[in-house]
Amino acid sequence: MREEESAENSIPSEITEPNPQLPWGVRHVIYGWLLGQIAVISVVIAINAVDSGIDLDDPSLEITAILQAALWVGTLGIPVWLYLMKSVSWKEFGWEFQKNDIVPGLLIGLGTQIAAGLLYLPLYVIFDDIDVSEPARELVDKATGLGVFLLFLVVVVGAPVVEEIFYRGLTLKAFEKKMGGRLALVVSSLLFAVAHLQLIQFPALFLFGFVAAYLARKYDRLGRAVWAHVGFNATTVIALLLQG
Repeated sequence: MREEESAENSIPSEITEPNPQLPWGVRHVIYGWLLGQIAVISVVIAINAVDSGIDLDDPSLEITAILQAALWVGTLGIPVWLYLMKSVSWKEFGWEFQKNDIVPGLLIGLGTQIAAGLLYLPLYVIFDDIDVSEPARELVDKATGLGVFLLFLVVVVGAPVVEEIFYRGLTLKAFEKKMGGRLALVVSSLLFAVAHLQLIQFPALFLFGFVAAYLARKYDRLGRAVWAHVGFNATTVIALLLQG
């Protein structure tokens, strides 16, 4: 019994090798991205049809949450489709958690957020008016009352779960199958950063994407990467809420 527990809690010393027999590939990553974009466009059209007066250039927190859910139709929809139609188990995506994922994962997320902040120090010196946290600040400013709960639900719970399944569970493994482990870490992290469509935040997003991808591969499961993602996002949200 003790030998089994020791094996379960041991820390892998090397990144695991990719599985060349995966039942999905890069095309499924493309399908997920396209499906998400189509879903977002469809929701925008529907919103305009219902009420053309809604400002989609500066949407409310509720509208933002609806648009985010529409994007997840693709990023979560493809893994669900593979599960239902191709009998792919969630464990093949790396959906596995252990108790020792929680605290280290949260601390890694916090540490990555701090490291990302240090990346911008040269920019702060050059540009006085740069605001790296502007997108997050705009969301937090819209969160009042139950909106704070909705903000946490979308940013701190939903995004870490859905994005880790898609970018580290499906995308990273698809790229590993195509181009090998090390290059896949970089390319999948680039895709993760680009998909957020935030130019100024790109370095921080790429850094976190790389850290999460490394964790997913090192431990051969998503548990620690998901908790790191929770810590990374929660750090920003909580800090901005405390600033008022």
